[in-house]
Amino acid sequence: MSEVCTTMYMQSKKGFTLVELLITIVVVSILLATAVPSVMQMVKNNRVTTQANKLVTAIQLARNEAVKRGARSTICAANTTLDDCAGSTNWANGWIVFSNLDGDMTADTGTDACLVTEDCLMRASDGAGKSTLTGDDTAIHFLPTGYTDNGPVTFTLKADNCEYEQERSIIVTLQGHTTIAQQACTP
Repeated sequence: MSEVCTTMYMQSKKGFTLVELLITIVVVSILLATAVPSVMQMVKNNRVTTQANKLVTAIQLARNEAVKRGARSTICAANTTLDDCAGSTNWANGWIVFSNLDGDMTADTGTDACLVTEDCLMRASDGAGKSTLTGDDTAIHFLPTGYTDNGPVTFTLKADNCEYEQERSIIVTLQGHTTIAQQACTP
């Protein structure tokens, strides 16, 4: 008789019961419902941080080139073709960094660019995708000392869907130093 009970017990325990399967599905659903928004927030915050760091790197390039070359350099909000300054405080299209040897505050980068008497386009960068970027000024002009002649300049970078802590304030001081502050996004 004991052999029959053992055989029946072994045959009835193959696989999951319906209750066990439903409990597993509920637990997985709860985990996904809490994890997905956190991951989305992290992705959006990382995107804004990357864009802020990209701008700071370009600002530092302009400052370093001014000191290295012993001549003015400028970073400005670019036009749509990324070959000249836009003359706008909206930096969403991107920015360009150029040596400003003639001091006229425009990127005169022609075919003889990078010669002693010509401006030299050093970098052109696309703007902040899925974000807005505005500045207090249309450009930052660095002197050979590394100082700016129009600082301090403050930039505001925020994600299009303003939520969480996705706004960055980027400040360039008169001495040419940059700081990034994370803050709550204001629509």
